[in-house]
Amino acid sequence: MAKKSRPGPGLSPEDTELFRAAVSKVNRLDHEPRALQPRQKRPKNRSPQTDQRAAQGISGEEGELFYRANLPAGAFKELRQGYFRPSATIDLHRQTVAQAESALLDFIQIHTDFNLKCLLVITGKGSHSPEGYSPVRFAALDLLQKQPWIHAYCWACPKDGGTGAFYVLTRKGRS
Repeated sequence: MAKKSRPGPGLSPEDTELFRAAVSKVNRLDHEPRALQPRQKRPKNRSPQTDQRAAQGISGEEGELFYRANLPAGAFKELRQGYFRPSATIDLHRQTVAQAESALLDFIQIHTDFNLKCLLVITGKGSHSPEGYSPVRFAALDLLQKQPWIHAYCWACPKDGGTGAFYVLTRKGRS
């Protein structure tokens, strides 16, 4: 049984009387309980589109991050916080897009011998570029997303280059 609520101690007797007069003609609304919809089971078979999305990965709006759906739990958070120390670094400053793509591909292929290895790729921000952005950066990030042995990438911590560099998490790509 529900208790009747009493006006708080801060109300004067006049305020209490006004309140009771205002709500004296209020009637409780009767409502019928909602019918619950039976839970629908999720299909066990994944669609080819779902598998394709998982293989393609999830990326940020500006390309600042990317990870595959099958990345081990917590690994992306640790990557973003800089817990994985880069085992190798490549600097793509002052390279053309073609040179940078070739150098990056060679670099990644050399360093994909171990599971969950962190690499540091320095692309620069393109601040001094006549275009106002770094074409090398966009080409490098596009290339990284297409490589099946790349698990994830994200902006580096400020001590490693900040938004002008990326941590890249690789997995074993070759036997």
